[in-house]
Amino acid sequence: MTSMIPCGDFKTGYSADTTIFPTTTSRNMVIFGAAVLCLAPLVMDKYALSLLIQIGYLGIAALGLNILVGFTGQISIGHAAFFGFGAFTSAWLVSNFHVPVFFAIPLAGVLTTAVGMIFGLPAARLKGLYLAIATLAAQVILQDFSPAPPGSRAVWPAH
Repeated sequence: MTSMIPCGDFKTGYSADTTIFPTTTSRNMVIFGAAVLCLAPLVMDKYALSLLIQIGYLGIAALGLNILVGFTGQISIGHAAFFGFGAFTSAWLVSNFHVPVFFAIPLAGVLTTAVGMIFGLPAARLKGLYLAIATLAAQVILQDFSPAPPGSRAVWPAH
C-alpha cells in the first residue's frame, strides 16, 4: 500500500504540514464518508439521525475552539456566545422569514461572522488574560441582548 503514510515519514515544509489530505486514501475516505452521511436520512430512524445532527454541530463548535485555543494558543471564555448566536440566528431566519434551512445555516454563519468582527476588531490588540476578559464580555453582551422565549422569565433583570 503505497498510499499510506509510512512510519517515520516527516514533513519537511510548511505546505506539506498544512495539507488537508496528505494521501489519496484519506481524500477518498472523506468523500466516501460524506456520501454515506448524505444517505443517512434514508436509512436511519429519527433518534439516530438526531444523534448524528448533534454530533455534527457540537463537532463544529469543538473544531472552532480547537482552532482558537489549539493552533493560536488564545483563551476564549465566550466561545459559546457566538455558537449560540449562530444557532439562534438560523432558527430565527427559518421561523420568522421562512428561509429554507439549507440557506439559513450559511446565512447565520455570515451574520455570526459579522457579529464576531464587531467584537474582534477592537479585541485584536489584546493578549492573554485581557483577550479572555474581552471574550467573556462578548458572552455577557450577547446574552443580554438575546430575547427570552415567550412565556418564560428573562435570565437578566430588565434595565
